[in-house]
Amino acid sequence: MDSDAARLDQLPDYFGNVLSAIIPLIGMIAFIMILVGGFKILTSGGDPKGLQGGKQTIGLAVGGLALAIISWLILLLIENLTGAPVTQFNFGFQS
Repeated sequence: MDSDAARLDQLPDYFGNVLSAIIPLIGMIAFIMILVGGFKILTSGGDPKGLQGGKQTIGLAVGGLALAIISWLILLLIENLTGAPVTQFNFGFQS
C-alpha cells in the first residue's frame, strides 16, 4: 500500500488547509470587487445607472465581507461560550 495515498483520517487537515486558504481569498475578492465598483463609478461619466451599479457593487462587496467576518465571529463566540470546538474540523478523527 502506498504510504503517500490520502487517508480518511487526513480529512481534518484537508479542511483546515482549505479554510486557511478561503479566509484570505474572501478578503482579496472583496477588495477586487470594491475596486471594480470604484472603476464603474469613475467611468460612469455622471450616468445615474453607472453610478448606481458602482455603488451596488461596492455595497455587495462590503456586505459579503461583513457577512463572512460576522459568521466567523459567531463561530468563535459559540466556541468560547460552550467550549465546543466549532472552528476545528476533525470529524471525530484523532490526528
